[in-house]
Amino acid sequence: MKRLDYSRKVRTVHAHARNAAEAVMFLAQFARERHRLHQERKSLERRMRKIEARLTEIAGTETRLVPVLQSGLRRPAVDGSGVAHAVVTPGGVMNATLQY
Repeated sequence: MKRLDYSRKVRTVHAHARNAAEAVMFLAQFARERHRLHQERKSLERRMRKIEARLTEIAGTETRLVPVLQSGLRRPAVDGSGVAHAVVTPGGVMNATLQY
């Protein structure tokens, strides 16, 4: 089971409390569960913000690199001996072949 698929097992609760003390215990259990879920939501939102920031940073880097790689298409990436070849695909992915 993946980390995010984890579901906490909660004790089964009777349909109704037998006395006032049991009702208070049920309310306390629900309050603890609500608090735990609120904390988990805050943690996941914080994590999502970090992931979004990282994705934005990567996208910015890609937009700066693609023109540089495409300008490399006009000049052959051969060092004179034909040892190294670099090809940029239309999607902006670079394939490099090195021969020893």
